[in-house]
Amino acid sequence: MTQHTPGPWQIGGELISQEGTNIEIASVWAQSANRKFAPSQSKADANAHLIAAAPELLEALVTLCDKVDHNRYNPRADFDFFLADAAARTAIDKAIG
Repeated sequence: MTQHTPGPWQIGGELISQEGTNIEIASVWAQSANRKFAPSQSKADANAHLIAAAPELLEALVTLCDKVDHNRYNPRADFDFFLADAAARTAIDKAIG
């Protein structure tokens, strides 16, 4: 698995950083006089929360898929579960590159 900066990540203004360190992960900007093509403040805030949650989301998806892989329950028998499982695995692939 590709290594990323370990979580948890925190939001501090426009910066997302590793909690307890000065390691910056990302900047999320909102619209202003100088940033006309950035998202609105509410969307920028939502984006920041999504990015900050990324390590926990990835860990949860990996754990879920691992449990599905090692369980006798066949998720393919339930089409909705199959779709959720496929979406989780696609998200994991995207997250780890």
